[in-house]
Amino acid sequence: MPHDAADPLHGQVVAVTRQLCDHCQANGQNLHLETGQESADTLLSFLAEVGRDNLFVNFDPANMILYGSGEPIEALRKVGRYVRSVHCKDAKWAARPGQEWGAEVPLGEGDVGMETFLRTLNDLGYAGPLTIEREIPQEPSRQKKRSAAASGC
Repeated sequence: MPHDAADPLHGQVVAVTRQLCDHCQANGQNLHLETGQESADTLLSFLAEVGRDNLFVNFDPANMILYGSGEPIEALRKVGRYVRSVHCKDAKWAARPGQEWGAEVPLGEGDVGMETFLRTLNDLGYAGPLTIEREIPQEPSRQKKRSAAASGC
C-alpha cells in the first residue's frame, strides 16, 4: 500500500479494499489485513479511510520488527481493537530497521517479548486464535520441529 495518501495508487487500494470488504460482507465474512509493512498509525488511517465494519487486523509482531515498521507491543496497543487473529512469530531487529530486513528466529528467542505480547493481548481482551508461524520453507522438517517446540507439543 502506498504510504503517501497523495499517491494515486493509494486511492485505488482503498477502493479495491472497499470492494473486497463489500463482497466479504455479502458472504458473512471479514477481511483481515496482516501487519508488517505499515506502521500502526498508517494502518489505523487506512482502516478509517476504508470505513468498513468487517475490516480487521491479523497482528504479526515479528513482521513489525522484520520490516522495521514499529515496536510490536506499542503497535498492538494502538490497533488492538481491530485485532481478530494473531501470528505468534519472533524476530530480531536489523542493524538499520526500515532499511534492512530483520531476522526471523524461533518463538521466544527474538525481540518481540512474547510474554509481554501475550499479556498485552490478554489486557486488550483478545480471545481469538494464536497461530504459531515459522517460515523455513526450504527446510520443512526443521519448520515442523520449530513450530512444535513453540507450541509445547
